[in-house]
Amino acid sequence: MTAEALINEDLIDLNIHANNQIEVIEQLAELLEKQGRIESQTAFTQGVLMRENEVTTGFGNGIAIPHCKDHSVNHASIAIGKLTKGVDWRAMDDLDVSFVIMLAIPDSEAGTTHLQILSKLSEKLIDEDFRKQLMEADKQQDILNLLVEDVFKKNTNV
Repeated sequence: MTAEALINEDLIDLNIHANNQIEVIEQLAELLEKQGRIESQTAFTQGVLMRENEVTTGFGNGIAIPHCKDHSVNHASIAIGKLTKGVDWRAMDDLDVSFVIMLAIPDSEAGTTHLQILSKLSEKLIDEDFRKQLMEADKQQDILNLLVEDVFKKNTNV
């Protein structure tokens, strides 16, 4: 699976207005549902929140990577949201989150695609320059370019 199959400009919202973690997850799930990538926004949101209750996905440095492996997911996908103001995510560093990279993974790809995407993202998010470029991007295409060229190395499978 290529990065282009996982995400497109319509799965990136650079102006999310939310008061809490749940509102962020709901808004990103709505983007996924509009493209038919998930069957049910409600079921998927519940799955993400159940995962959040186990352990926070607040990665640190203002970034969260919520994810859900669920039967309601039709196609492995990434939805990204840049928040207008940070929200509490119970992040590891106790900082509010203002940038969210949400993964939707079909049950059947739980041990493969899911782990590959998380691994590649986590590896790049350690890089301060990459994080800064990602969080300061003000165009959807800029974020896509960063993911395709820096995270998933253009034309390679996840």
